[in-house]
Amino acid sequence: MERLLTVVWTCLLGSGLALAYSNATSQTAPRPLRLIGCVFIIRTNVTCHWEPGDTPAAYYTLKVQIAPRCYVLNSSPNSSLKTFTCTTSGSSCTTGIGTSTVRICFCISVISHGVSGNVSSAPRCQPGRKEVILPPVILNSVQQVNGAPQCLNVSWSCDLHLFPVALSEIESGDLNSQMEFAEKGEDITQVRNLTVNGLCILVCLFRPDTLYTIRLRHRYQGPASPWSQWSNAVQGRTAEDTPSAAPVLWREVGHVSRDRRRLVSLLWKPLPRFLANGRVVLYDVFCQAEDGQILSDYGSCRKLQRANTSCSLPLPDGRWSCALAASNSAGTSPEDRVWIPGSSETEPPAPVGFTATPLGDSSMEVRWSPPPDLSATGYVVEWFAVREKSSSVLQWEKLDGSCTKLVIAEGLNPMERYAVSLKALYGEQGAGKNVTLHVYTRQGTPSAGPSVRVQQISGSSVELSWTPVPVELLHGFIRNYALFYGTKNQPAKSITVPGHVHRYTLENMPAGVYEVFIRASTVAGTGPPGNLANVHIGFEEISLVMCVVVPLLLISVMLVLMVLLAHTKIAKQKLFKGVPDPSNSTLSHWNPETSAESKRLVVEQEKLEVNCPEVILVDKLQDLERSHIYLHICNPQMFPYLQPSSPPAKASDKGYIRNTIITQSENDLSTSPCIYSNVLCSQFNQNLPPPFLPASYQASENSTACIDDTKQPAGGVRESSVFHFTSSDEQQTFRLFLEELRSQRSAGLLTPSPYITIRQRPPD
Repeated sequence: MERLLTVVWTCLLGSGLALAYSNATSQTAPRPLRLIGCVFIIRTNVTCHWEPGDTPAAYYTLKVQIAPRCYVLNSSPNSSLKTFTCTTSGSSCTTGIGTSTVRICFCISVISHGVSGNVSSAPRCQPGRKEVILPPVILNSVQQVNGAPQCLNVSWSCDLHLFPVALSEIESGDLNSQMEFAEKGEDITQVRNLTVNGLCILVCLFRPDTLYTIRLRHRYQGPASPWSQWSNAVQGRTAEDTPSAAPVLWREVGHVSRDRRRLVSLLWKPLPRFLANGRVVLYDVFCQAEDGQILSDYGSCRKLQRANTSCSLPLPDGRWSCALAASNSAGTSPEDRVWIPGSSETEPPAPVGFTATPLGDSSMEVRWSPPPDLSATGYVVEWFAVREKSSSVLQWEKLDGSCTKLVIAEGLNPMERYAVSLKALYGEQGAGKNVTLHVYTRQGTPSAGPSVRVQQISGSSVELSWTPVPVELLHGFIRNYALFYGTKNQPAKSITVPGHVHRYTLENMPAGVYEVFIRASTVAGTGPPGNLANVHIGFEEISLVMCVVVPLLLISVMLVLMVLLAHTKIAKQKLFKGVPDPSNSTLSHWNPETSAESKRLVVEQEKLEVNCPEVILVDKLQDLERSHIYLHICNPQMFPYLQPSSPPAKASDKGYIRNTIITQSENDLSTSPCIYSNVLCSQFNQNLPPPFLPASYQASENSTACIDDTKQPAGGVRESSVFHFTSSDEQQTFRLFLEELRSQRSAGLLTPSPYITIRQRPPD
């Protein structure tokens, strides 16, 4: 045990002695003066830096000697070597080297001058170009390489008299090089190290069909040599490459028309520059049905140019798929495809939990959850500004099936309503149902008020309606309407109406003239009032509708009557154009020489009301004998002496016209329809047989008669002649007529014929 303790104490004592010795040594040996490095400027000067060390110095001297060989000189001065010196109190100094080339060797040292003496650093001898700053090179051209769209061919040159590196040394790789490049329009520059083996180098650091600005710099061999200044800048564009991705494709499907076709609009986003790899020349659309049928009519989707981002084509009803590919000078991109199900197919479900949250005036975030029953292969988010007076551009974004949110930062403005919808994609099944939200990034107050109209005034009630403010002027969701009404002498009253109501009835309003207007309100505040409507409520109020409708109806009726009268007048002129007017005939002025008192013919218009029987049966002839009023005689051709032969009477003679409708069959004397014409009564023929003329008529000419000649028109309609007798012995004449009538009936000579009616003229 004691032996072990002895060993431990011995180790501890040795360690303490070693530590004490090292501290004493470090304190006794100060840090020496050390040369850090130098920088040569060709044929100009050299600047060196050093560490002063622990020895205090009043000043320092930099000594640069041109050595014939690159070896360390001895400490003794050599006056035969060309020396360049400079003094300074700092830690760096610059001395000229004349026209000396940097290809030769230089031995450099630093001397500190202090109180205790001069202390020199260890000399360093090496060629000057190991620490030389090379002059900037000249960049001549930057050219694209066919078949290598990521590469550029860069050529440069230098002044070989000043450039301290030979061409053979460049080809052997003694130069370190760097290239600085930036895409046109980009502020970010990149710097990459290059291996240069000649004056023309192939650099493959770029993207296809991109314009770059390039600069170049070099240094000799390693990090001891500082980088030269950048060369002049030259631009160059890389060659085109086949597009590396397909354009993103979407569609809008219209309704099925009568010919079972749908107008389908294909929408796509132009390929970004880093994916297009060149200038897109055209787009190609290809559509195919599920059964392999290829579409023949591509509508406006033929020969699409690079500026097109949409087209429309008529697609037959059914399941179809359409593909789109982009082409440039190097080739064709992969294709993107959309599936369009038939109109009769059931749409898959929509995503759930769809929300939209504004993030600022020009952005919003939408979130959703995947459909619970099906696995979606992707999603499409659509949004557009809701407008009434003008159209808006549909914006959309197609996302991967793993996404459940999207930040929209394109095409959004504050105080403008947007419709945001979401659809899920299910591969070849197509898109599912959509869910839509209306969103404002920031709401404001309406810039206009509703336009109010008076619909009806009924007593003390007024029915009002108003049109909503155009959505472009709402700037927010309407929370309510404030309806103001009042007279000029009273303060206005207001009623708050919910935002979805656009009709209201004011009831129990006192008589007066009211001014009515409405203001709309959003969460941001209340907008200005709309138009002002005046409402007059009186004690005997008439509806405005009646005041307007009734005059219009009256005017319409008057116009219809005027049109009908005009048409009636024209019809009369056309239908009765050939009917002569009896008053214009020559007979109307014939005046026979007769006594007005002895022979008077009275023509009078008989009214339609008939007091006496108009139908007389032959079986009732005995009644006729007793009444002595009427006698209907068939077949007047058997009594030619009853036909009128004398001229018409004077226009001043009295008479009348009788219109009667009588019916008669062949074997019956009952009345049948007859059409009577207007006739002019005249005197009887003076040659009538005595038995058939009244005695008074034979004795004198004071008897008066009226004869109405009738003709039997087609269809069995007849007209009868009417005789009027006023003699004293007319009973005898009437009896003779009856006897003649009976005899002809018994002999079968009585046939249907026009009637002759003889009526006794009542005494004046």
